Amino acid sequence: MTTSLEDLRAASVDDAGGDVVHGLLRLAGMDVALPLSALREVVPCPAELAGLPAVAPGLLGAIELRRLVLPVLDLQAVTGRGQERRPDQVVVVVASGDRVLGLLADQVQGICPVAADSLVAAHAHGGGLLFSHTFRHPDTGRAYSVLDAAAVLALPGVPTVSDVTRAPAAVRDGGPAAGRRTLTVLRCGEYRLAIDAEHVHTTIPTPDLRSSVLTSRMCPGTVEYDDREVPVVDPLVLLGLGELARADTGAGLVLDLGHGYVVLALSELLELAHVGPGDVLPTPSFALPRPDLLGGMVQVEGFGDCLVLDGEMLLADPQLSGFASVNTALASSSTGDEPTTSAATAAASGAPAYLTYSIGLDVATPLEQVSEILPFPGTLTRTSVHGLLGLVTHRRSVVPVLCLATLIGLPSRTLTAETCLLLVDVDGEQVAFSVDALRSIEPLTWTDPDQVRDRGADQLERVLQTSPLVQVGGETRLLPGLDLQRVARAVRGPVVVPVPLSPVTAELVAG
Repeated sequence: MTTSLEDLRAASVDDAGGDVVHGLLRLAGMDVALPLSALREVVPCPAELAGLPAVAPGLLGAIELRRLVLPVLDLQAVTGRGQERRPDQVVVVVASGDRVLGLLADQVQGICPVAADSLVAAHAHGGGLLFSHTFRHPDTGRAYSVLDAAAVLALPGVPTVSDVTRAPAAVRDGGPAAGRRTLTVLRCGEYRLAIDAEHVHTTIPTPDLRSSVLTSRMCPGTVEYDDREVPVVDPLVLLGLGELARADTGAGLVLDLGHGYVVLALSELLELAHVGPGDVLPTPSFALPRPDLLGGMVQVEGFGDCLVLDGEMLLADPQLSGFASVNTALASSSTGDEPTTSAATAAASGAPAYLTYSIGLDVATPLEQVSEILPFPGTLTRTSVHGLLGLVTHRRSVVPVLCLATLIGLPSRTLTAETCLLLVDVDGEQVAFSVDALRSIEPLTWTDPDQVRDRGADQLERVLQTSPLVQVGGETRLLPGLDLQRVARAVRGPVVVPVPLSPVTAELVAG
């Protein structure tokens, strides 16, 4: 599709502060931006393009866009960069004056308002530049080049066509920019979803899912992003709409929750759509399992009805916040003299990985003891047992949820968006420990081999004092190495194993 963005010519300057709104793209191996006044729409790129009786560097052919035959250009050939085509690439419709052209792009990274005085003009002796300005993203500091749409459309030999993508009426609903929204439209299995582009940190193609201690129905795995191992969340499970088939996972949408990233698993990125204030319709709350995460439904030309995700509520969701808390560094840290080793490197070198977390103070536990990390449940079956917050069902088992801080003699904790559960298997049973926040997963770098641990001290209030001190990753501080299986056994008490009766005794009992 899709919806024309011509109305944003007037809206490309933010009323609040004179900011110029840009669409952020990844193409030809570069981070580039386009003022929304020059960006008409984004459409999927077909595997095969129609031929054109024209020859120019980077000219791939043409696609049919409603009543328009649109030439498509790959800028990597113009810039001398070499990169193979991928099946998930898109075509960005770029306009200048009354002419348009399609540019092949890898990703749509959302939109960004940029202060006019932050744009730095670019010049070259003799001209010939394809970009007019540069700027740094106000949030991430990432450098972007602003494509000069007029210069791109003026490349020698590159055919352009008349701009018929503009809407017939530029003024509607009280003015061209009144309440207009730019939505990123996505496919997730059989569902069409949409989210305000301002809440999209970026998109990634064909995420390579890795198995992880976090792996569950909600989290099918992790991916590497921004030198971190980032959890991937199935939005259909999150919304209570089913489950996305692994074979249908072809893209990812990155959300930045401030304290970490989460990637939403998708089938494909469809387009950017421009809608009016009355286009997003409210949905009956009883008709959806998670109405709190949805802002309504909108009909997008060419794709039909789309459920609109509430970006603000997603970023505040406790489950997503819990997953964002466990981003694991994969690269060397630039903040110290020694590199920070990742958990993957630790595994390769034989050093055990440790999970660090807070219970009012930071502690560490061998990662092998934690079978899953779960968001704190919305409801619990309460009991009056000390330290037991309640019971919850998980994977067809009844799991006790314990407040770890209270058990070991620390002050009781207040639930926050970062509170989560560490699921521990002990002697064939599962116990969940509630903790304040997750810190990291890092390798063990030091522990005192001569430290004597009082293994006979099963009093829970002495667990911290009798735990060995460990050092993990690039940390310089020493943390208590908390044995959660030991804590679970102390809470549960000794297991009484029935002694089989001898045949004579069994006969007497039966008689």
